[in-house]
Amino acid sequence: MKKVYIRTFGCQMNEKDSEVVLSLLQPDFVLTEEPESADLILINTCSVREKPQHKLYSEIGRFKELKKKRPDLLIGVMGCVAQQEGERIVEKYPYVDLVLGTQAFYQIKSAIERRLREGKPVVLTELKPDFKPPLVLGSSKPKRVKAFVNIMQGCDNFCTYCIVPYVRGREVSRPPEDILREVEYLVKEEGVKEVTLLGQNVNSYGLKEKSYGDFASLLEKVSQIDGLLRIRFTTSHPKDLTERLMRIIAENPKVCKHIHLPLQAGSNRILKLMNRKYTREEYIAKVERLRELCPEIAITSDIIVGFPGETEDDFLQTIDMLEKVRFHEIFSFKYSDRPFAVAKNFKDKVPEEIKEERLKRVHEAQAKITAEIYQSYVGKEVEVLVEGRSERDENQLTGRTTTNVIVNFTAPRLDLEGKLVMVLIESAGKHSLKGRYVRASF
Repeated sequence: MKKVYIRTFGCQMNEKDSEVVLSLLQPDFVLTEEPESADLILINTCSVREKPQHKLYSEIGRFKELKKKRPDLLIGVMGCVAQQEGERIVEKYPYVDLVLGTQAFYQIKSAIERRLREGKPVVLTELKPDFKPPLVLGSSKPKRVKAFVNIMQGCDNFCTYCIVPYVRGREVSRPPEDILREVEYLVKEEGVKEVTLLGQNVNSYGLKEKSYGDFASLLEKVSQIDGLLRIRFTTSHPKDLTERLMRIIAENPKVCKHIHLPLQAGSNRILKLMNRKYTREEYIAKVERLRELCPEIAITSDIIVGFPGETEDDFLQTIDMLEKVRFHEIFSFKYSDRPFAVAKNFKDKVPEEIKEERLKRVHEAQAKITAEIYQSYVGKEVEVLVEGRSERDENQLTGRTTTNVIVNFTAPRLDLEGKLVMVLIESAGKHSLKGRYVRASF
């Protein structure tokens, strides 16, 4: 039996793509955690920001000596950087055997066969406008509590800082029957209790394919699957967040009370330059409506600092939005030029030292808010889906609330994986809560 080592960078969508590739390679390959023992090494890449791209090149270089020692070893690059760079990867690293773009990784087995047959690198990076991700079912992992399910691919929004439409193609939704079949398989065959539905903008699911229904309809259908306890989703574009979807979040017991709603910036001028298609006032109005319908909802977000032309006043408006909205958590980044993205050609680039200083201020402002929110959980009972034993203490269990907060807790027994339990929160840390088991949840 041959072995494959897969190194994944970037987002949850990349994690899911790696799972799909592993399923496609079975039964010819089994997964290994040791690249030294692998017959095939795959690096799944992210190019949304500059840093993960640099990590890729470091990772490829790491395997050069391994390839010298074992010429039969196959090395492949897949994902967004593979799509972006194509032939340039094998020109720079001639020992790379496979370069598979964001649609081409589904051809992994035929690409390997072609590489062995022709004796030269295989580069596949065509983006087809009518591409439909195939349904791939297979046991890529043993029994597990959580799983990702792609519901769409690509993006049509063309935010000026973003490379995604250029490396993942235009937006296309998967047929609902394929999605439902995949979720049913995960629940019945792999014991999955929680699924996260993935897309660059899940809120626009089915808008092109009218017969599919909208995202709210898909959530309702998925929630009817027996044995599934929770549904999460990411990412949501604020401009497409509808009243109907808000009500589904509030009223459907299986849909988690958490939404990741990227703001990116607090200044209307910067939002317009970013081509985000909403104002800060519209964003606040949707947040207020969400909380009116679902008071317990947790909102997380993405923030970019140092976008070209961002003034101190623009930045202070972002800080002001943090205070007004009070996100549970944020993911914050310094702006970086990306290939193909329109903002790469914008003038008035913000100096690196100012971006660094603004990022620090964002972290400090949000840390205070998160600490206050987490402290508000102390003394309350919360429902937790148990994911397994805590990595830091094997005598404790770990899981998440419906609001997506990590909880580590003590319990009289440790065989509760996949169960919903009530936990009394006794203390709050920077990124998690601690508590003790109270009872099973019914």
